[in-house]
Amino acid sequence: MQNRPDTPTHPGGDTVQMEETAKFLRSLGHEVALDYTLRPDLSNVDIVHLFNLTRPFETLAQARNAIARGKPFVLSSVYWDLESAVPADAYEFPRNILRKCLSDGTRARLRGLLGRGYGQGAAAARDAQAEILRHARMILPNSVAEMEHIIEKFPGLPRERFRVVMNGINRPETQPQGAERKMFVCAGAIGPRKNQLHLVKAFRELPGETLLVIGQPSQGSERYAAAMRGAAGGNVRFRERVDHAEMSAIWRGAKACVQPSYIETPGLSAMEALAAGTPIVVADVPPVREYFGDLAHYCEPGSPGSIAAACRAAMAGPCPDGRAFADRYEWTKALAPLADAYNELTRS
Repeated sequence: MQNRPDTPTHPGGDTVQMEETAKFLRSLGHEVALDYTLRPDLSNVDIVHLFNLTRPFETLAQARNAIARGKPFVLSSVYWDLESAVPADAYEFPRNILRKCLSDGTRARLRGLLGRGYGQGAAAARDAQAEILRHARMILPNSVAEMEHIIEKFPGLPRERFRVVMNGINRPETQPQGAERKMFVCAGAIGPRKNQLHLVKAFRELPGETLLVIGQPSQGSERYAAAMRGAAGGNVRFRERVDHAEMSAIWRGAKACVQPSYIETPGLSAMEALAAGTPIVVADVPPVREYFGDLAHYCEPGSPGSIAAACRAAMAGPCPDGRAFADRYEWTKALAPLADAYNELTRS
């Protein structure tokens, strides 16, 4: 089971999904090894399970290694086309101006000259993604919306190779009623897709409320994180890391989980918060709506005013009863289709 090489130092939702998937497969009797390198020895491996199509160049190296060694691979895609989902205004200065004024190819050449990233643009990334998808024995998106998005972006992929495997959560220990809720919380990697810059601007309109932002910058988003901190008012606090046990307690004491991302597939933070009975504020995008339906407060991610209004609505409304949601998306239930997928693979 393979993921991006920086997984140990920059864990994210794909990390949790990979670890829970490994745990589930082990419970079924499969032997599972986790690996973050590009070209491991696969001599004792029957199936390679890759994660993350969004950063394709590393995944492509892992896929080509599997092909060269004659091993079938499946892909948990965790994918959305970020070029179309995240507008230029989501980025910090001067990157927001550069994205408006420079072509993708020019920006890619600049990154190459500066020694940042691969020096390759969206066209090269799309070619890499298409190659991975073309050779994957099965493709495992986290929602029907994600599956349809992949099929739209990469025409010709046969639907029979897709198996929707939903994201899951660990059932919260308690769901306290009447507990004091002190602040709003946003948890996740810091970067333009997650939209924390507009979030901290929204809290300028909520001067009497406190926002806690938990997370580290995603790859290449250090300047964005600095701009986000610089834009924050005195009612915004920051923490880089929180262990899972403490995070559960934070959700139970939060006024709301605020995750105004331009796209999520969806976010595990919002799922865990809702299961704990905490109101959630999320962007109204297809995979998120598919999971949460009427249980969420929705906002327009590009509008700080809309984010602030959704936070006020979450604060004014009742706390949700997340027990049915927690039961539906508990990991063993969410991952059940994966067992059938692996049985098909082993039979073939």
